Amino acid sequence: MDSIAFIADCLAQVHLRLMATCEGLSTDQLLWRPAPTANNIGFILWHLVRNEDARVTNTGKLDGDIWASESWHDKFGQPATAPDPGDRMGLRSLAIPSLDVLVGYAGAVHQRTLKYLSGLTPESLDQLPDPERPDFAVSGSLRHMITHKNNHHGQIDYLRGLQDEAWDLPPGTGVVLP
Repeated sequence: MDSIAFIADCLAQVHLRLMATCEGLSTDQLLWRPAPTANNIGFILWHLVRNEDARVTNTGKLDGDIWASESWHDKFGQPATAPDPGDRMGLRSLAIPSLDVLVGYAGAVHQRTLKYLSGLTPESLDQLPDPERPDFAVSGSLRHMITHKNNHHGQIDYLRGLQDEAWDLPPGTGVVLP
């Protein structure tokens, strides 16, 4: 397996597990917070998908993120230029849409990421997409994307467990990609 296929498999695996973790969430579960200043599942999912959308756009030097180009911002009731606040103040101002909208956006971003990866070569992993950041090659950006998605998947999984201690990922999830 070459490095690009390995990266694509890593991202596909975490996407599969993330979607399985979110499957069947009620609106109450999506919005539940274990403490008043804690993030909820809806915000965490939005944050990690917005980050991936922006990272692929910037790393791949693409025309724009699908948040704006495919009008996902409208479905979230946000302006196209809304930054990812990534903080608790942002959580308070973000209206979390339905699970279907969140999962739809996650799926669209994931497909775009896989399409971007399909155009890479092992040599392109060493390219520097931003001359201002000579320490951050394409490989570093993709490494960050993998760890970022896994970290936030763990948070979402943990919040599901706090809400229902009998909950677990469906058997076989994460073992074999479809």
